[in-house]
Amino acid sequence: MTTLSQTGFPSLMTACWRGFRLLCPHCGRARLFTRYLKPVEVCGHCGADYSDIRADDGPAWLTVLLMGPFLVPLAFGIAVSGWPAVFTYPVLAVVIVGSVLLLLPRMKGVVIGVLHVSRLGK
Repeated sequence: MTTLSQTGFPSLMTACWRGFRLLCPHCGRARLFTRYLKPVEVCGHCGADYSDIRADDGPAWLTVLLMGPFLVPLAFGIAVSGWPAVFTYPVLAVVIVGSVLLLLPRMKGVVIGVLHVSRLGK
């Protein structure tokens, strides 16, 4: 299975997978972020330029879209379970916030990967 298309650019799925793993969507060898959600300007390995890619609200939208079907039933199930609220709500809040914070940079990597491949195809 090849990861590059006929043009030498990564395929859309490859770029998305690399972005999900927080790696450069073009080469998959260097880190995509310098901080939590701050992408690098230029890849340290292949020199791919990410300075003009703006993900804006796409990663937040994608995170809510993916986590909602799992977290909403979990929250309702725990709320009606009869367990003491003083214990369940703090635990539920930590689980929800933690899972969203873990997924958000990965979704930003996916969005950057999609935007990078779409920009290369022009």
